[in-house]
Amino acid sequence: MVLTTGGTIASKPSESGRSESGALSGEHLLSQVTLPQGADITLEVVSILQKPSNAITLSDLAELYRHGREALDREEVDGLVITHGTDTLEETAYFLSLTLPIDKPCVITGSQRAPHQLGTDAFKNICDSVVAAADDQLRQLGCVVVFNESIFAARYARKVNSFQLNGFEAPGVGPMGYVDGRRVKLYYTAAAITSPMTGWDFPLPRVDLLPAYLDASPALLKACIESGAKAVVIDGLGRGHVPPSWVAPIKELINAGVPIAIVSNCAQGPVNTSYEFSGSLADLASAGVLTLNDISARKARLALALLLSNTPSAALGEAMERIMT
Repeated sequence: MVLTTGGTIASKPSESGRSESGALSGEHLLSQVTLPQGADITLEVVSILQKPSNAITLSDLAELYRHGREALDREEVDGLVITHGTDTLEETAYFLSLTLPIDKPCVITGSQRAPHQLGTDAFKNICDSVVAAADDQLRQLGCVVVFNESIFAARYARKVNSFQLNGFEAPGVGPMGYVDGRRVKLYYTAAAITSPMTGWDFPLPRVDLLPAYLDASPALLKACIESGAKAVVIDGLGRGHVPPSWVAPIKELINAGVPIAIVSNCAQGPVNTSYEFSGSLADLASAGVLTLNDISARKARLALALLLSNTPSAALGEAMERIMT
């Protein structure tokens, strides 16, 4: 089963000479894909969305989950492929890795070059994704990203290049394997989520993402909550630090019952309480900030939103730790 959502991979040329993202239907897109000789795979395609991925919403994720779950629940469906714009592909992949069943492969892909552009990777990435989704090796691994002939675990996949064909990597972890024609090779299997998150409710609570940077104003923290956010994920400096001026408002928010989590803004490496100064991770952890390792802020935001929808505040830290393990 192939579900399409738009993005560069479904673009056509506009009158201005630019690319109109998401203009092509899934049926039109798949009609141009040629599978490797000898591949005995039957495809069914459904267009779910036709939009650029900067316009994907949490409501869209819930809708995509519903369609994905219905497809995977069908006995005759052996695997799922989702085409998506690359700007937010890693977030959608991680959301679905937390929520969809893992007994059948789920592969997400996109392209850096539109189908009409010279040297497009659109059809090759779709072809590789279909081959991967039909391979039993990917069962029990949750969602994966297939891009430029490489396979990445959804948790670690990141867009690392804005235009070249090697658009995705898994910094510090590397690819799980590759697709070479009809052959799927896994170097290792990422720790799979033993079971999908259940009981989460929709609409998901709003969780804001706030980057820490040199002399950043602490007023930003309260602005998030006062404008409607129910929690905040801080994209922290280095080992998980924030400006000293942030400490007091962070403590105030936590004392008021607002969950706050922090990750490292570095592409590689965990947060750690190895320093002792105002604004250090040790300072924040002692105040009750949730410290999260080996995950980007964009993905931590989604995990926290899912948990907030059905987890009591007192159990939030333990629940988040289970996901991060």
